[in-house]
This record gives sequence, structure tokens and C-alpha cells, in this order.
Amino acid sequence: MQPDPEFVAELRTIFKGGATPSALIRVIAERYTGETQIDRVVRAYFREAFGVPMLRVLREHVEHIVQGGDGAWLNSRVVHQMVAARVEWDAPADGAPRAACWMDGLTATDEAAMLREFESRTAAEPPAWWDKLDESSRRDITRTAANAQSLYERVQVLAALAERLQQQLYAAEVTTARAG
Repeated sequence: MQPDPEFVAELRTIFKGGATPSALIRVIAERYTGETQIDRVVRAYFREAFGVPMLRVLREHVEHIVQGGDGAWLNSRVVHQMVAARVEWDAPADGAPRAACWMDGLTATDEAAMLREFESRTAAEPPAWWDKLDESSRRDITRTAANAQSLYERVQVLAALAERLQQQLYAAEVTTARAG
């Protein structure tokens, strides 16, 4: 399946506006109503639009989300991956600066790259006690440190998205109150 470039651009705009992965899945499913392999379509769009190499979502998950079910389980890992790949999918075509959005100022590092960085950092300047550890302990400490950094980044990304969603909710409440 070849994703539609215009729809890819629309999904990117929606995400930059503060949509969650589950909201994006609803948008994709709405566009492809009746598609029997909707999970493949969703995966193709997340790969093309946001650089998510393999979205772990089954047809049943998509159907559950579309019917109003909880899709929060997607947010932690997927939003982090989307933000980590932003430099690739959100580069302005004409070299102009990016439009401001909720992701500005966030750091999200690919987990494999983060692990390589921690390994090279400890190899370049190992702490005094590092040589006293066996290889398995060194590997465990490196992975734990990289995992802690990754979790920290995920919390920061989700906090920024939550703030954007809160701003949207507040704006909608103000608009409703003024109209009513």
C-alpha cells in the first residue's frame, strides 16, 4: 500500500496540532472505512508520516480505538518515536524555518542511538570503579542508564502533549462559555 502524500501531510499537521496516536488512527480509519486490512494501512501511514518503523497495532486494536476505546497504551512509546524522527519528517521543503508547535524544545532520542551514546561515553571516560565490574554488570548499568534517559524523555514528551491538549480543552471551554 502506497500512502497518499497529501493525506500524509494532513496527518502531520494534525499531530503537530496536538493529536494523539489514537486520534490519528481514528482519522486514518475514517478515511479508509471498510478496509479489511486497516491495521496495515495504519502502519503504512505511521511509517510514512512519522518514521515509526513498525507500529504494533492489530486490526482489533484499530477497531477498538475507532469505537471509542482507550488508545492510551500507544502514547508512551509511539509519541516518543514520532518526536525522535521529527527532524526527518518535519523538515520544511523550501528550507524555511519550521512552524512552531508543541514539540519545539523537546529531546527525543532513538533508543538504539541512546544506548550507543552511553556505551561510547563510558568507553571514552569510564568512572574509576568501572574497571572493577565484569562485562555483564557494565552492560546492565549502560542499559539501565540509557533506559532511564529514555523514560525521562518520554515523560517530557507526554507532558508537552498533555499541556497542548489542556490548552485546546481550555480554548474550547472558553468558546463554549462565550457562545452560551
